[in-house]
Amino acid sequence: MADFFTRWLERKFIIAKTTAKEQDRTLYGLLEAGASIVGNIVLFLLKLSVGLYIGSISVIADAFHTFSDLLSSAMVWVGFKIGSKAPDRKHPHGHGRMETIVTLAIAVLLLMTGLELVVSSVKRFFVPREVGGGWWVLAVLSFSFVFKEWMARFAFYLGKKIDAPALIADGWHHRNDAVASLLVVLGNVGVGRGWQWLDPLLGTVVAGLIIYTGWKLTLSSGDKLLGVSPSQEMLDHIRFQAVDVEGVKEVHDIRVHDYGPHREISLHIEVPGSFDLVTAHRVADEVEKKLAASLQAGVVVHVDPSPEES
Repeated sequence: MADFFTRWLERKFIIAKTTAKEQDRTLYGLLEAGASIVGNIVLFLLKLSVGLYIGSISVIADAFHTFSDLLSSAMVWVGFKIGSKAPDRKHPHGHGRMETIVTLAIAVLLLMTGLELVVSSVKRFFVPREVGGGWWVLAVLSFSFVFKEWMARFAFYLGKKIDAPALIADGWHHRNDAVASLLVVLGNVGVGRGWQWLDPLLGTVVAGLIIYTGWKLTLSSGDKLLGVSPSQEMLDHIRFQAVDVEGVKEVHDIRVHDYGPHREISLHIEVPGSFDLVTAHRVADEVEKKLAASLQAGVVVHVDPSPEES
């Protein structure tokens, strides 16, 4: 059922709208952000209504915790809106790095959430606390867990489809909220059975996973903003594609600049020194077109005459 709903949203809001690659990418990002915003609003109103009705402070607090998740989803929305803007005089390579900035911001939020959960879990080791409201609370938080887990998988699915770390980071934020709701349910049941240690123990374990995820996202997004070297796989692909063009003897000084969904690549190729200017230019132009088509990137090729034939 969940997969059917995911595919239905994709068909209705993306596939039926456009087939342009860049627009598709933007629509995927906006769809995830929009669904997250709507879902968080629904959960916030549901938890707040039940919390007020039964007088449960913990449920009201969890409602505002869900409301705070709107921040990360709003950041994704803004990131994809700005990232989809066309290049301008100040940003000749576009605004795609805004997605990376959003990923970094969400990663920091995950780190803060994980640290906060560690503190709360340690405190509960010494001062156990039950969730008030009985089965009302269990029902609402169980629904919250299921719905939030779907939102997480939805974000992961779309994020992997368009290779968008910002969506994957938002998915981890959803899963964090889902696990938090599940832990409250399990902790409440455990405390009812006399297992006072269960809630804080699970909270500490999950907090560690959240911090680990946030740290990994922080490193990866930070590397991209600082200009991390391309993978060896990409370098090999560029070199193989270039030397496959007739007349190219060697490739060196490959540079790859990542601008979110767009890349700028520069490289030097060696051609026989006997080539005239027109022939060397034709070879370079063929390399540029071939790499641009295979990597969906802007490519600039510099020609060097082969030393032994110059």
